[in-house]
Amino acid sequence: MTRQKRAWISVVLFLVIFAGLLITATFTDLRVSEILTSKALAAHTYLTNESAFGVAFEALGSDPVYLAFAFAFQILFWYCLRRKTMPAAARTLLAFVMGVCSAIANYVLVDDTMGYIEEHITGEYGAFVEHEQLETHAWLLVIVIITALVLTALGLLATKNFSDAQTERLFSVAVATLVFLVVSTIVLHVIKKPVGRIRFRAMNVAEADPTLADSYGFSHFARWFERNGQWISKDEMLTMFGTTDALKSFPSGHTNAAGASYFLPMLNDALRIKNKGVRALMWICPIVITGLVAVSRIIVGAHFFSDVLVGGTCAFVCMIISREIFVCKGANVKAMFGKEA
Repeated sequence: MTRQKRAWISVVLFLVIFAGLLITATFTDLRVSEILTSKALAAHTYLTNESAFGVAFEALGSDPVYLAFAFAFQILFWYCLRRKTMPAAARTLLAFVMGVCSAIANYVLVDDTMGYIEEHITGEYGAFVEHEQLETHAWLLVIVIITALVLTALGLLATKNFSDAQTERLFSVAVATLVFLVVSTIVLHVIKKPVGRIRFRAMNVAEADPTLADSYGFSHFARWFERNGQWISKDEMLTMFGTTDALKSFPSGHTNAAGASYFLPMLNDALRIKNKGVRALMWICPIVITGLVAVSRIIVGAHFFSDVLVGGTCAFVCMIISREIFVCKGANVKAMFGKEA
């Protein structure tokens, strides 16, 4: 069987499975959430500490996207530094920029993770994320910066071990990774606001208050394809839920971020891995990671089945397209950094 035939069969199979899951989610969203949140989300709460699994992946679930960004910039750091055909000053400047970008990605990773931990410790939604804690406790900012710099240094040391030939091939993976991460993130945020789907945990809070139930309770459950917009003002959301993200259920940002781990299969191509077990592992790991984060988001009432399905699938599809363009077909993006002699 030719590669083209295998590709078409894979596409058709993927579409059939995705369509089947989406149809199932359309009719079971609310029931699935009711079952999975039953032991994790009290009747009056927005944030929960009842599920260690849910809390852990709420804090760590977005990390793959920042790690993928950091890895891509680290590869570009060494790629730029080793381009002997470029002027030394240009190589150094480009490498420095890539190193700074990697450090920024690691900073956001640490800041985001600590933010979610802070939320669950204090019970105040978004306090750390909005840097209120960083402004009053400078030592937290110091910890975040130092940790980010350490992670960046370790990452650069690890990627330094790739040979020049491997770094050449990994260049395409780095570009493909950056493209699919940016595109999937943009698609996600373009959809979220117009859809305006209310989160299960927001309805959960409203349902516990008779004065709010009729206006914001489970009677206002919406299907994933319904376009509602931002029908609750930010001030109202802050008063009722303590946050302004109550209408951002569809699609799932955490699951989309976890889907960033799909950059791993591209390493099979760049590093020319022949071992079937290792190649399979590079596909299994991101599927498991994305799946665990998806389930955790339903457990804490942040998202519905269809939310996590579309969020994770968006990342996967963007990766497949980006991989085909930049890795499999070898798009000549290297020209941006100077041609080899």
